[in-house]
Amino acid sequence: MFALSGSILAYAQDKPEPLVNRELIFDLVHICTVLLIIYMISSFILQLVRNNFDFRLKNKIVERQTDEQIVSQIVRPDKPTPFNSILQWICALVAIGVGFLIIGATEPYGLHSLAIMALCVAAGLVVYYFIAKRPKN
Repeated sequence: MFALSGSILAYAQDKPEPLVNRELIFDLVHICTVLLIIYMISSFILQLVRNNFDFRLKNKIVERQTDEQIVSQIVRPDKPTPFNSILQWICALVAIGVGFLIIGATEPYGLHSLAIMALCVAAGLVVYYFIAKRPKN
């Protein structure tokens, strides 16, 4: 009876799940939260500056009574074409796929996996930038 209870107690120990690294998940959540907050704050500041410059430009145009054709060309908003938007998404998603392939090849998973993914997404967006800025012939 004592041997049976001893073997049951040996198996009753807490075994951590081998594929779930709680510290990594905790770090990833915090890193993503910090990046999201930084993005939101910087985009808010950028929007404020952009609105301020647009307001100042429109006031200068009104003060100088500029020709209507010139005003329509200057004030017209730059709208991205659907092709550019689709191209940007394709480049970003291909880069994410390449990032997952590299991460899968470099085990164990850790913070370097996050760095690999960030570099791949950045590389994908750089590729998009060079494709989009290429002269259209």
